[in-house]
Amino acid sequence: MAKKNKNNLQESKPDVELKRILDQKEREQLLFNAELLLPKKSFDKDLEIYQLQSGVQFSNKSLQDLIKSIASEYEPMFPNSKPFFKLMYKLCKWDKLDPNKFIKPPVVAIYIKKYIYARFKGDVLANLLVIDNPLVSGYIKKYKLFQFLTPQGLFLLEGYIQDAIDVMKTCTTWYEFELKYTKLYDLPVQLKLIKD
Repeated sequence: MAKKNKNNLQESKPDVELKRILDQKEREQLLFNAELLLPKKSFDKDLEIYQLQSGVQFSNKSLQDLIKSIASEYEPMFPNSKPFFKLMYKLCKWDKLDPNKFIKPPVVAIYIKKYIYARFKGDVLANLLVIDNPLVSGYIKKYKLFQFLTPQGLFLLEGYIQDAIDVMKTCTTWYEFELKYTKLYDLPVQLKLIKD
């Protein structure tokens, strides 16, 4: 009889060990796969909101509404009929340069990005700058940034240009324009330490 009990104990030890291993595996599955038990969330990645360090919020959808990947046909957004460049040249005191010439000083491109394209919400300017746009010669690019804007983006850009013209008309120097414009539209500006 003692032999029979000993055999039963030996047979039950593997059963107990097997049960312990199976319980351990079940607990691990519940612990590590708990998210599988939750209902699946369906959301559109394009509608996900991103926030920049500056506090500006945007979504991929809002960028797609303003930017396209293929450049449109060139139609000037800064035509000579608008006084944008005439006023800029006057405020910068570039009296010997012709504002109607197609090729402008390189700093003009910086000003346009800094004060016109920077008005777009979110990461529009950064996304425009990473689009493949080869240099034709020197610092001249094949396409203008606005050629990659959708009609909605072009409409906004036109308003930003007009806003800049309106502020330029009230100023006597480029620095005065920078101060007024950046304050009015909450843009960053580099203040001068020494007055001219």
